[in-house]
Amino acid sequence: MKKTIISFSIIAACIMAFLTMTSFNTISSASASKALAFDRGEPITIFATTTSSEGSTYYGPVTLSGAINATGTYVMPTEVNGMALHCMFVLTLPAGTITIRMNCNMVTFNGVWKILDGTGAYQNLKGGGKLIMPNDTDEILTGTVRGL
Repeated sequence: MKKTIISFSIIAACIMAFLTMTSFNTISSASASKALAFDRGEPITIFATTTSSEGSTYYGPVTLSGAINATGTYVMPTEVNGMALHCMFVLTLPAGTITIRMNCNMVTFNGVWKILDGTGAYQNLKGGGKLIMPNDTDEILTGTVRGL
C-alpha cells in the first residue's frame, strides 16, 4: 500500500510540474509576440531626446513603451513651412525600423503623427496620435498602434 501511495504521489507531482512549465511557456510566448501581433489599437508612448544635429536634421535616442517596448536611435530631418514644422522621424530599433510623419505647430509646440512605413517586425505596423514638444530637445508621442 505504501508503495502505491508513493508512486501516485510521484506521478501527480510530475504531472503538476509539467503543466506548470507548459503554462509558463505559453504565457512567455504570448507576451513576447503581443507587441508585434495585435490587431486592435494598443496604446503607445514614444519618447525621444535630441542629442545632436546637423543642419535641420536631428539625432538621438528613442524609447517606446506600451504596445511596443524597445529602445533605439532616431534620425529626424525637418522642414519649416511658416509656423508649421514637418518632420520625418525614422526610428531604428533592434527588430526593424519605423518611419513616422510628424506635423507640428511651432506656436503651441504640439502636433500629430502617423506611421508611414516599417521594416522587419514592424512591416505591417499602423498607427498615429498626438505629440508635444515640452522643450528644445524632447518629443513625446502618444497614440495607438496596431499590427496585422
